[in-house]
Amino acid sequence: MNILVKTASGHVTVRPDTTWERDNEDLYLPDSVTRLSYTPVLFARISKPGRSISRKFASRYYDAVNYGVLLYPEDYMDGSEEGFACASCLDHTSFLPSPFYLPLVLGNPGNVFELKKGDETIFSTEGETLGMIEQAIEEATARIYIRTGDILAIELKPRTLIFDRSEGNIQITGHYCENRSVDFKIIVE
Repeated sequence: MNILVKTASGHVTVRPDTTWERDNEDLYLPDSVTRLSYTPVLFARISKPGRSISRKFASRYYDAVNYGVLLYPEDYMDGSEEGFACASCLDHTSFLPSPFYLPLVLGNPGNVFELKKGDETIFSTEGETLGMIEQAIEEATARIYIRTGDILAIELKPRTLIFDRSEGNIQITGHYCENRSVDFKIIVE
């Protein structure tokens, strides 16, 4: 199982499954990490394998969706491809939680994903997300073979700083379809 990521800049990358945090467990940062950036994501669970899938047929290749957040340790980013790859591999930094929803919930304008740092709202979905998954499947499968159980995550905005070690512990929460889907602490000790 892999996590395929369509970045905000339009590139397709892959995160290992060791980064997947599906149970919203708290993130204990290693001493080498002093700053984290985040990007909210719309993600889909791939339900059947394929390659070179056209957008017209892409809806047949996923069966569930939700919103989550990806974290990147800025300390590992040095502007190189290797730095980005290293930052993408830090364990438990892909918060892609349950519950999964049927794809039809994306068409309901009343279903808004809201992400908070403490009590401050740092992201809220705006505009239409329908079609984003199909487009991302088409782009990803032009280069990568997808397998059943893979997760496709689409970054909804460029990386933004969310945490500095000097702040101490912080709480991140997210709500979608009136359910708390993201709920974890970033802990430094």
